[in-house]
Amino acid sequence: MSRDLELMLICAMRYAIGRETYMPSVAIDYLRYIAPQLSANTLFILQRDIEEEIERYKRIDHEMYMADEWLKLKQDISSEYEKKKAVQE
Repeated sequence: MSRDLELMLICAMRYAIGRETYMPSVAIDYLRYIAPQLSANTLFILQRDIEEEIERYKRIDHEMYMADEWLKLKQDISSEYEKKKAVQE
């Protein structure tokens, strides 16, 4: 997986999160599929960004579109991150 592609996936997720269109489900499905191939650094960034966005919506007291699906993705990404981290140690 090239670093450029990983950067594009981060951008795609940042674009999709919080949008009220079909794009969140497309991004979630693809990120879940590709997560095992991503670097630990990219996985860390993705899980951090999802958490920050969910917290931002809580602060403005507004429900985030597809919040449950984003949280499930965050859990899947966190699991992949822990696997990669264990291998690196």
